[in-house]
Amino acid sequence: MREIVIVIADVYLPPAAAEAGSAAGASFHNVPGIECAGRFGARAGLAGGWREWLAESLGRADLAGVAPACIAAAAIDAAATARGTATSWIATAVHLSAGLTRVHLDHRGILRLPRAQQSALAADFTYVFGSSGYELTPLPSGDFLLTTPGITPVSTTEPARCAGGEVAQGLPDGTAAGPLRRLLTEVEMWLHGQALNDARRAQGMLPVTALWLWGAAGRRLQPQVRPARAKEQAFGRDAYLNGLWHLQGSACRALPQGLAEALADGDAQRVILVLEAGGELHSGFQGTVAEAVAQFDSRFVSPALRALRAGECANLTLIVNDTRVMMRRTSGLRRWRRARAGLGAFA
Repeated sequence: MREIVIVIADVYLPPAAAEAGSAAGASFHNVPGIECAGRFGARAGLAGGWREWLAESLGRADLAGVAPACIAAAAIDAAATARGTATSWIATAVHLSAGLTRVHLDHRGILRLPRAQQSALAADFTYVFGSSGYELTPLPSGDFLLTTPGITPVSTTEPARCAGGEVAQGLPDGTAAGPLRRLLTEVEMWLHGQALNDARRAQGMLPVTALWLWGAAGRRLQPQVRPARAKEQAFGRDAYLNGLWHLQGSACRALPQGLAEALADGDAQRVILVLEAGGELHSGFQGTVAEAVAQFDSRFVSPALRALRAGECANLTLIVNDTRVMMRRTSGLRRWRRARAGLGAFA
């Protein structure tokens, strides 16, 4: 195998982490594989984030600067990206926790709805908002694609970057964002009375309190689907990843329980795994975000390092917090590099 790529997609450290001696990164314990990769691997910052890097690494220069929503739309209907002047957004269902003065988004608050709930919510959305021309379409990832004629695309922050923090930092700002903010308020009011939320509460699930809109900024076009490349496989539940793999002429797979399952296809030359701590917390795992990351280390990162050392793969790439670390079999010879606790090397 040529390469294993592992992305932890919803763990972002505060900007002050590096200035504070990576104290935030050091709060993640029991991650020997991540610490080893951070110590001995070649590090590089990803100014455009992991999604832009992944598309480029697949040879998709044609997708540079394309709005993430256009790529996500490819998983359901490539033509949806070219519907008149309508703006397309990735709409992620979230549960926001309101305090006295602040609104918080927990990692568990990023929700991936099952198909039946997606369909029910989309149908009621059409009934309430359809006269405005807005359309809410379920995506395979558990998110939605929202098209909004008449609303200008503005830059918004994806929810993963705000997980574990305040919502205010991720809200769209400025005069151009006015119509979008009004729509978001109307959607929150609509969700407040949803029977779906009563059913979710009865099942012990968090209610959906808002739709987080993101991914509209960028070039708008209908990306080209390329012939399938069976030698590259992707695992994860991310709207962009699903769309990107559709454009590669293939399908993204569900995340396996461990690395061995992902490597079971001996013909695969490259395996990409996109992990989400929030998804781990929703799977029945009773623990903290740090403990979820420790689980990822045990199930994926450390086994990938063992595969690298055994010569079963040539390269290992680990991406956390917009930092890419690449390791080869000889990377462990860099003994002079100082070890950093937890995610310290990624701060």
